Amino acid sequence: MSQITDLILKQVQSAASGSNLSSDVLGGLSDSIFGSVKEKAQSASGIEQLTSLFTGKTSAESSPVTSLATQLFTKNIVGKLGLDAGTAQLATSLLPTIIAKLTSKDSGIDLTSVLSAVGASAAGGSNGLLGAATSILGKFFKK
Repeated sequence: MSQITDLILKQVQSAASGSNLSSDVLGGLSDSIFGSVKEKAQSASGIEQLTSLFTGKTSAESSPVTSLATQLFTKNIVGKLGLDAGTAQLATSLLPTIIAKLTSKDSGIDLTSVLSAVGASAAGGSNGLLGAATSILGKFFKK
């Protein structure tokens, strides 16, 4: 799990370079992305949404994963840190870019690792969420 959270934070820092956002805001973005992925991985249609995002079928801009990350950031971080509207807007505007980089083939992150990191495999074997995702990806890549 720490490998995934570290990769998320690296992408957040890269996307925010030169923006003067505080480390608390960057951490909040990272937490919101991880929270979104975790929540989606545990929901009924979330595996399909994650698979669609990781395979490029859905863009980060239009993904429910990005939408949820934005909601989580606004709900959990903006008020907690007392961010003004401009800073909050700047931070949330980075989310689609960050998520697009995280789900690209060059990111070093794959869906199976992400699902494992968020505990999706705890649902158990080939009948669990991880098994479902692997099956969906196998069909997509014809394996």
